[in-house]
Amino acid sequence: MGKPIRRHILMIPGPTEVLPEVLASISLPVYPHYGREWAEIYEETTRLAAEVFNTSGEVIIFPGPGSAALEMGIANLIAPGEKIIVISNGFFGERVEEIAHHLGCRVIPLRAEYGKIVEPKQLEETLEMHKDVKGLAVVHNETSTGVRNPIMAYGRIAKDYNLFYIVDAISSYGAIELRVDDWGIDYCVGYAGKALSSVPGIAPVAINHEVFRFIEERDWKPSSWFLDLSVWKKYMDKWKTIGHPYPSTVPTHSIIGLREALKTALNEDLEKRYERHEKMAKAFRKAVKTMGLEVVAPEEYASPTVTAVKSPEGLSSKIVREMLEKFNVMISGGLGELEGKSFRIGHMGLTATPLYLVYTISALTRTLNNLGIKVDECKPIEAFYKSIESR
Repeated sequence: MGKPIRRHILMIPGPTEVLPEVLASISLPVYPHYGREWAEIYEETTRLAAEVFNTSGEVIIFPGPGSAALEMGIANLIAPGEKIIVISNGFFGERVEEIAHHLGCRVIPLRAEYGKIVEPKQLEETLEMHKDVKGLAVVHNETSTGVRNPIMAYGRIAKDYNLFYIVDAISSYGAIELRVDDWGIDYCVGYAGKALSSVPGIAPVAINHEVFRFIEERDWKPSSWFLDLSVWKKYMDKWKTIGHPYPSTVPTHSIIGLREALKTALNEDLEKRYERHEKMAKAFRKAVKTMGLEVVAPEEYASPTVTAVKSPEGLSSKIVREMLEKFNVMISGGLGELEGKSFRIGHMGLTATPLYLVYTISALTRTLNNLGIKVDECKPIEAFYKSIESR
Protein backbone atom coordinates (compact mmCIF):
# COMPACT_ATOMS: atom_id res chain seq x y z
CA MET A 1 0.00 0.00 0.00
CA GLY A 2 1.11 3.55 -0.71
CA LYS A 3 1.87 6.13 1.90
CA PRO A 4 -1.38 7.63 3.30
CA ILE A 5 -2.09 11.22 2.29
CA ARG A 6 -1.78 13.63 5.19
CA ARG A 7 -4.89 15.77 5.54
CA HIS A 8 -4.01 19.45 5.78
CA ILE A 9 -6.12 22.37 6.98
CA LEU A 10 -6.70 24.30 3.77
CA MET A 11 -6.30 28.01 4.47
CA ILE A 12 -5.38 28.70 0.85
CA PRO A 13 -7.34 30.71 -1.75
CA GLY A 14 -8.69 27.45 -3.16
CA PRO A 15 -9.45 24.64 -3.12
CA THR A 16 -11.04 25.15 0.26
CA GLU A 17 -12.23 22.98 3.11
CA VAL A 18 -15.33 21.10 1.95
CA LEU A 19 -18.68 21.15 3.75
CA PRO A 20 -19.71 17.89 5.47
CA GLU A 21 -23.02 17.97 3.58
CA VAL A 22 -21.11 18.07 0.31
CA LEU A 23 -18.84 15.19 1.30
CA ALA A 24 -21.88 13.12 2.25
CA SER A 25 -23.63 13.86 -1.05
CA ILE A 26 -20.69 12.83 -3.21
CA SER A 27 -20.37 9.49 -1.39
CA LEU A 28 -23.62 8.34 -3.03
CA PRO A 29 -23.60 5.95 -6.03
CA VAL A 30 -22.67 7.46 -9.40
CA TYR A 31 -25.44 9.12 -11.39
CA PRO A 32 -25.49 8.92 -15.19
CA HIS A 33 -25.36 12.35 -16.82
CA TYR A 34 -28.77 12.03 -18.44
CA GLY A 35 -32.24 10.73 -17.64
CA ARG A 36 -35.32 12.17 -15.96
CA GLU A 37 -33.97 11.97 -12.42
CA TRP A 38 -30.69 13.60 -13.44
CA ALA A 39 -32.55 16.31 -15.38
CA GLU A 40 -34.33 17.31 -12.16
CA ILE A 41 -31.03 17.45 -10.24
CA TYR A 42 -29.30 19.50 -12.92
CA GLU A 43 -32.19 21.94 -13.28
CA GLU A 44 -32.37 22.45 -9.52
CA THR A 45 -28.62 23.08 -9.39
CA THR A 46 -28.71 25.71 -12.14
CA ARG A 47 -31.74 27.38 -10.52
CA LEU A 48 -29.91 27.63 -7.19
CA ALA A 49 -26.76 28.86 -8.94
CA ALA A 50 -28.81 31.57 -10.68
CA GLU A 51 -30.04 32.80 -7.27
CA VAL A 52 -26.45 33.28 -6.10
CA PHE A 53 -25.60 35.05 -9.37
CA ASN A 54 -28.78 37.17 -9.04
CA THR A 55 -29.63 36.56 -12.67
CA SER A 56 -32.64 35.65 -14.77
CA GLY A 57 -30.31 34.64 -17.60
CA GLU A 58 -29.05 31.19 -18.56
CA VAL A 59 -26.77 29.27 -16.21
CA ILE A 60 -24.56 26.41 -17.36
CA ILE A 61 -22.28 24.20 -15.29
CA PHE A 62 -18.95 24.14 -17.09
CA PRO A 63 -17.03 20.88 -16.51
CA GLY A 64 -13.52 22.21 -16.02
CA PRO A 65 -11.39 24.94 -14.50
CA GLY A 66 -12.55 28.52 -14.19
CA SER A 67 -9.84 29.71 -16.59
CA ALA A 68 -11.32 27.54 -19.36
CA ALA A 69 -14.78 28.93 -18.65
CA LEU A 70 -13.33 32.45 -18.95
CA GLU A 71 -11.72 31.48 -22.23
CA MET A 72 -15.12 30.36 -23.48
CA GLY A 73 -16.59 33.79 -22.73
CA ILE A 74 -13.89 35.75 -24.52
CA ALA A 75 -13.76 33.30 -27.43
CA ASN A 76 -17.49 33.67 -28.12
CA LEU A 77 -17.90 37.42 -27.68
CA ILE A 78 -14.71 38.92 -29.09
CA ALA A 79 -13.63 37.89 -32.59
CA PRO A 80 -9.95 37.53 -33.46
CA GLY A 81 -8.63 40.98 -34.31
CA GLU A 82 -11.27 42.82 -32.27
CA LYS A 83 -10.36 44.93 -29.26
CA ILE A 84 -11.00 44.01 -25.65
CA ILE A 85 -10.00 46.00 -22.57
CA VAL A 86 -8.67 43.85 -19.75
CA ILE A 87 -8.46 45.47 -16.33
CA SER A 88 -5.44 44.03 -14.60
CA ASN A 89 -4.04 44.66 -11.13
CA GLY A 90 -2.64 41.27 -10.24
CA PHE A 91 -1.59 37.83 -11.41
CA PHE A 92 -5.07 36.68 -12.43
CA GLY A 93 -5.85 39.86 -14.35
CA GLU A 94 -2.63 39.22 -16.23
CA ARG A 95 -3.86 35.71 -16.94
CA VAL A 96 -7.04 37.10 -18.53
CA GLU A 97 -4.83 39.28 -20.73
CA GLU A 98 -2.87 36.17 -21.73
CA ILE A 99 -6.04 34.23 -22.56
CA ALA A 100 -7.30 37.06 -24.78
CA HIS A 101 -3.93 37.28 -26.55
CA HIS A 102 -4.00 33.53 -27.24
CA LEU A 103 -7.44 33.92 -28.82
CA GLY A 104 -6.12 36.53 -31.23
CA CYS A 105 -7.84 39.51 -29.64
CA ARG A 106 -6.29 42.96 -29.72
CA VAL A 107 -5.82 43.42 -26.00
CA ILE A 108 -5.83 46.87 -24.47
CA PRO A 109 -4.43 46.33 -20.98
CA LEU A 110 -5.62 48.78 -18.34
CA ARG A 111 -3.31 48.18 -15.41
CA ALA A 112 -2.84 49.28 -11.84
CA GLU A 113 -0.06 48.42 -9.42
CA TYR A 114 -0.48 45.31 -7.32
CA GLY A 115 -2.60 46.32 -4.32
CA LYS A 116 -4.34 49.17 -6.13
CA ILE A 117 -7.38 49.41 -8.39
CA VAL A 118 -8.03 50.89 -11.81
CA GLU A 119 -10.24 53.88 -11.10
CA PRO A 120 -13.49 53.93 -13.13
CA LYS A 121 -12.46 57.31 -14.57
CA GLN A 122 -9.39 55.65 -16.11
CA LEU A 123 -11.66 53.18 -17.88
CA GLU A 124 -13.78 55.98 -19.31
CA GLU A 125 -10.67 57.83 -20.51
CA THR A 126 -9.39 54.68 -22.22
CA LEU A 127 -12.72 54.11 -23.95
CA GLU A 128 -12.67 57.66 -25.27
CA MET A 129 -9.35 56.85 -26.95
CA HIS A 130 -10.51 53.43 -28.26
CA LYS A 131 -14.04 53.82 -29.54
CA ASP A 132 -14.01 50.51 -31.42
CA VAL A 133 -13.60 48.33 -28.32
CA LYS A 134 -15.99 45.36 -28.22
CA GLY A 135 -15.58 44.05 -24.69
CA LEU A 136 -14.36 44.52 -21.15
CA ALA A 137 -13.00 41.79 -18.87
CA VAL A 138 -12.08 42.02 -15.19
CA VAL A 139 -11.36 39.84 -12.17
CA HIS A 140 -13.83 40.63 -9.37
CA ASN A 141 -11.65 39.41 -6.52
CA GLU A 142 -7.91 39.37 -7.25
CA THR A 143 -6.52 36.65 -5.00
CA SER A 144 -2.87 37.45 -5.73
CA THR A 145 -3.23 40.78 -3.91
CA GLY A 146 -6.39 40.44 -1.81
CA VAL A 147 -8.06 43.30 -3.72
CA ARG A 148 -11.77 43.46 -4.56
CA ASN A 149 -12.33 45.40 -7.77
CA PRO A 150 -15.31 47.80 -8.18
CA ILE A 151 -17.13 45.75 -10.80
CA MET A 152 -20.46 47.52 -10.32
CA ALA A 153 -18.90 50.85 -11.36
CA TYR A 154 -17.15 49.22 -14.31
CA GLY A 155 -20.46 47.67 -15.35
CA ARG A 156 -22.19 51.03 -15.61
CA ILE A 157 -19.45 52.24 -17.93
CA ALA A 158 -19.54 49.06 -20.01
CA LYS A 159 -23.27 49.56 -20.52
CA ASP A 160 -22.80 53.21 -21.54
CA TYR A 161 -20.31 52.15 -24.20
CA ASN A 162 -22.29 49.08 -25.33
CA LEU A 163 -19.54 46.60 -24.44
CA PHE A 164 -19.77 42.92 -23.69
CA TYR A 165 -18.89 42.71 -20.00
CA ILE A 166 -17.05 39.57 -18.83
CA VAL A 167 -16.38 39.02 -15.10
CA ASP A 168 -14.21 36.47 -13.36
CA ALA A 169 -16.04 35.87 -10.07
CA ILE A 170 -14.22 32.61 -9.40
CA SER A 171 -13.07 33.51 -5.88
CA SER A 172 -16.00 35.77 -4.96
CA TYR A 173 -19.00 33.68 -5.99
CA GLY A 174 -20.98 32.81 -2.87
CA ALA A 175 -19.07 35.13 -0.51
CA ILE A 176 -19.21 38.64 -1.99
CA GLU A 177 -22.25 40.46 -3.29
CA LEU A 178 -22.75 39.75 -6.97
CA ARG A 179 -25.67 41.08 -9.04
CA VAL A 180 -25.17 39.91 -12.58
CA ASP A 181 -28.33 41.43 -14.07
CA ASP A 182 -28.32 44.71 -12.13
CA TRP A 183 -24.63 45.33 -12.83
CA GLY A 184 -24.89 44.66 -16.56
CA ILE A 185 -22.66 41.59 -16.61
CA ASP A 186 -23.04 39.57 -19.81
CA TYR A 187 -20.87 36.60 -18.91
CA CYS A 188 -19.88 35.73 -15.34
CA VAL A 189 -17.79 32.78 -14.14
CA GLY A 190 -18.18 31.38 -10.62
CA TYR A 191 -16.57 28.30 -9.11
CA ALA A 192 -17.57 25.38 -6.90
CA GLY A 193 -14.34 24.75 -5.00
CA LYS A 194 -13.67 28.14 -3.45
CA ALA A 195 -16.11 30.30 -1.43
CA LEU A 196 -18.92 27.75 -1.71
CA SER A 197 -16.79 25.07 0.00
CA SER A 198 -17.66 22.40 -2.53
CA VAL A 199 -15.33 20.13 -4.51
CA PRO A 200 -13.26 21.69 -7.29
CA GLY A 201 -13.56 20.96 -10.99
CA ILE A 202 -16.73 22.69 -12.17
CA ALA A 203 -17.64 26.31 -12.82
CA PRO A 204 -21.20 27.68 -12.82
CA VAL A 205 -21.46 30.34 -15.52
CA ALA A 206 -24.17 33.00 -15.86
CA ILE A 207 -24.87 34.07 -19.44
CA ASN A 208 -27.10 36.96 -20.49
CA HIS A 209 -29.83 36.07 -23.02
CA GLU A 210 -28.41 38.79 -25.28
CA VAL A 211 -25.24 36.71 -25.60
CA PHE A 212 -27.15 33.85 -27.20
CA ARG A 213 -28.91 36.26 -29.57
CA PHE A 214 -25.52 37.64 -30.57
CA ILE A 215 -24.15 34.13 -31.14
CA GLU A 216 -27.04 33.26 -33.44
CA GLU A 217 -26.37 36.33 -35.59
CA ARG A 218 -22.56 36.52 -35.69
CA ASP A 219 -20.80 35.63 -38.94
CA TRP A 220 -17.79 33.91 -37.34
CA LYS A 221 -17.11 30.99 -35.02
CA PRO A 222 -14.52 30.35 -32.30
CA SER A 223 -11.73 28.01 -33.36
CA SER A 224 -12.67 25.61 -30.55
CA TRP A 225 -15.59 23.19 -30.89
CA PHE A 226 -16.02 22.52 -27.17
CA LEU A 227 -15.84 26.19 -26.18
CA ASP A 228 -18.27 27.34 -28.88
CA LEU A 229 -21.48 28.44 -27.14
CA SER A 230 -23.46 27.77 -30.31
CA VAL A 231 -22.52 24.10 -29.86
CA TRP A 232 -23.71 24.26 -26.25
CA LYS A 233 -26.94 25.97 -27.35
CA LYS A 234 -27.57 23.18 -29.85
CA TYR A 235 -27.46 20.56 -27.12
CA MET A 236 -29.39 22.72 -24.67
CA ASP A 237 -32.22 22.90 -27.19
CA LYS A 238 -31.97 19.26 -28.20
CA TRP A 239 -31.27 17.34 -24.99
CA LYS A 240 -32.25 19.58 -22.08
CA THR A 241 -35.37 17.54 -21.34
CA ILE A 242 -33.24 14.45 -20.67
CA GLY A 243 -30.84 16.35 -18.44
CA HIS A 244 -28.04 16.61 -20.99
CA PRO A 245 -27.85 20.31 -22.01
CA TYR A 246 -24.14 20.15 -22.83
CA PRO A 247 -21.99 18.61 -25.56
CA SER A 248 -20.05 16.15 -23.38
CA THR A 249 -20.04 14.00 -20.27
CA VAL A 250 -20.07 16.00 -17.05
CA PRO A 251 -18.88 15.05 -13.53
CA THR A 252 -22.24 14.31 -11.92
CA HIS A 253 -20.82 13.93 -8.41
CA SER A 254 -19.29 17.41 -8.56
CA ILE A 255 -22.64 18.85 -9.62
CA ILE A 256 -24.44 17.07 -6.78
CA GLY A 257 -21.85 18.49 -4.37
CA LEU A 258 -22.37 21.95 -5.84
CA ARG A 259 -26.12 21.62 -5.32
CA GLU A 260 -25.61 20.95 -1.60
CA ALA A 261 -23.17 23.84 -1.28
CA LEU A 262 -25.60 26.23 -2.99
CA LYS A 263 -28.41 25.11 -0.67
CA THR A 264 -26.18 25.79 2.34
CA ALA A 265 -25.28 29.27 1.06
CA LEU A 266 -28.89 30.21 0.37
CA ASN A 267 -30.12 28.77 3.66
CA GLU A 268 -27.60 30.92 5.49
CA ASP A 269 -29.10 33.93 3.64
CA LEU A 270 -26.82 35.63 1.14
CA GLU A 271 -26.76 39.01 2.88
CA LYS A 272 -25.80 37.39 6.18
CA ARG A 273 -23.21 35.30 4.38
CA TYR A 274 -21.64 38.37 2.79
CA GLU A 275 -21.63 40.10 6.17
CA ARG A 276 -19.93 37.07 7.79
CA HIS A 277 -17.14 37.10 5.22
CA GLU A 278 -16.63 40.87 5.62
CA LYS A 279 -16.52 40.58 9.41
CA MET A 280 -14.13 37.62 9.51
CA ALA A 281 -11.80 39.14 6.90
CA LYS A 282 -11.64 42.47 8.69
CA ALA A 283 -10.93 40.79 12.02
CA PHE A 284 -8.24 38.63 10.44
CA ARG A 285 -6.53 41.67 8.91
CA LYS A 286 -6.60 43.34 12.36
CA ALA A 287 -4.86 40.30 13.82
CA VAL A 288 -2.24 40.29 11.08
CA LYS A 289 -1.50 43.98 11.59
CA THR A 290 -1.21 43.41 15.34
CA MET A 291 1.66 41.02 14.51
CA GLY A 292 3.49 43.99 12.95
CA LEU A 293 2.85 42.75 9.41
CA GLU A 294 1.43 44.75 6.50
CA VAL A 295 -1.30 43.58 4.14
CA VAL A 296 -1.11 44.30 0.41
CA ALA A 297 -4.63 45.65 -0.13
CA PRO A 298 -5.84 48.97 1.28
CA GLU A 299 -8.78 48.56 3.64
CA GLU A 300 -11.32 50.19 1.29
CA TYR A 301 -10.69 47.54 -1.40
CA ALA A 302 -9.70 44.59 0.77
CA SER A 303 -11.08 41.20 -0.24
CA PRO A 304 -13.49 39.37 2.09
CA THR A 305 -12.13 35.98 0.96
CA VAL A 306 -8.33 36.23 0.89
CA THR A 307 -5.62 38.30 2.54
CA ALA A 308 -2.23 38.84 0.93
CA VAL A 309 0.40 39.66 3.56
CA LYS A 310 3.74 41.32 2.88
CA SER A 311 6.39 38.98 4.17
CA PRO A 312 9.42 39.91 6.27
CA GLU A 313 12.32 39.92 3.81
CA GLY A 314 13.47 36.49 2.74
CA LEU A 315 10.94 34.61 4.88
CA SER A 316 7.99 34.07 2.55
CA SER A 317 8.71 30.45 1.61
CA LYS A 318 9.89 29.63 5.13
CA ILE A 319 6.62 30.89 6.63
CA VAL A 320 4.58 28.81 4.18
CA ARG A 321 6.69 25.72 4.88
CA GLU A 322 6.74 26.15 8.67
CA MET A 323 2.96 26.62 8.82
CA LEU A 324 2.49 23.36 6.96
CA GLU A 325 5.15 21.23 8.59
CA LYS A 326 4.72 22.37 12.20
CA PHE A 327 1.02 23.24 12.36
CA ASN A 328 -0.53 21.37 9.42
CA VAL A 329 -1.97 24.64 8.06
CA MET A 330 -1.58 25.10 4.32
CA ILE A 331 -1.25 28.70 3.14
CA SER A 332 -0.02 30.00 -0.22
CA GLY A 333 3.00 31.93 -1.40
CA GLY A 334 2.86 35.11 -3.44
CA LEU A 335 2.16 35.24 -7.17
CA GLY A 336 3.38 37.42 -10.00
CA GLU A 337 5.18 40.53 -8.82
CA LEU A 338 4.62 39.45 -5.21
CA GLU A 339 6.28 36.04 -5.57
CA GLY A 340 8.80 35.66 -2.77
CA LYS A 341 7.55 38.87 -1.17
CA SER A 342 4.20 37.82 0.28
CA PHE A 343 2.06 34.95 1.45
CA ARG A 344 -1.69 34.52 1.09
CA ILE A 345 -4.33 33.14 3.45
CA GLY A 346 -7.82 32.23 2.34
CA HIS A 347 -10.88 32.74 4.51
CA MET A 348 -13.87 31.71 2.46
CA GLY A 349 -16.89 29.54 2.95
CA LEU A 350 -16.25 27.09 5.77
CA THR A 351 -12.94 28.72 6.73
CA ALA A 352 -14.42 32.21 7.19
CA THR A 353 -15.18 31.28 10.81
CA PRO A 354 -13.38 31.67 14.16
CA LEU A 355 -12.91 27.89 14.31
CA TYR A 356 -10.40 28.03 11.46
CA LEU A 357 -9.11 31.57 11.76
CA VAL A 358 -8.16 31.56 15.45
CA TYR A 359 -6.03 28.46 14.98
CA THR A 360 -4.45 29.97 11.86
CA ILE A 361 -3.63 33.19 13.74
CA SER A 362 -2.09 31.20 16.59
CA ALA A 363 -0.05 29.09 14.17
CA LEU A 364 1.17 32.18 12.33
CA THR A 365 2.31 33.94 15.51
CA ARG A 366 4.21 30.81 16.62
CA THR A 367 5.73 30.49 13.16
CA LEU A 368 6.96 34.08 13.17
CA ASN A 369 8.49 33.62 16.61
CA ASN A 370 10.16 30.39 15.51
CA LEU A 371 11.69 32.31 12.60
CA GLY A 372 13.03 35.06 14.82
CA ILE A 373 10.26 37.65 14.42
CA LYS A 374 9.17 38.69 17.92
CA VAL A 375 5.37 38.59 18.15
CA ASP A 376 3.09 38.64 21.19
CA GLU A 377 1.10 35.42 20.89
CA CYS A 378 -2.01 36.73 22.70
CA LYS A 379 -2.56 40.20 21.25
CA PRO A 380 -3.39 39.12 17.65
CA ILE A 381 -6.13 36.77 18.89
CA GLU A 382 -7.43 39.48 21.24
CA ALA A 383 -7.53 41.90 18.28
CA PHE A 384 -9.45 39.32 16.22
CA TYR A 385 -12.12 38.77 18.88
CA LYS A 386 -12.37 42.49 19.68
CA SER A 387 -13.04 43.19 16.01
CA ILE A 388 -15.79 40.60 15.55
CA GLU A 389 -17.45 41.56 18.86
CA SER A 390 -17.50 45.27 18.02
CA ARG A 391 -19.89 44.91 15.07
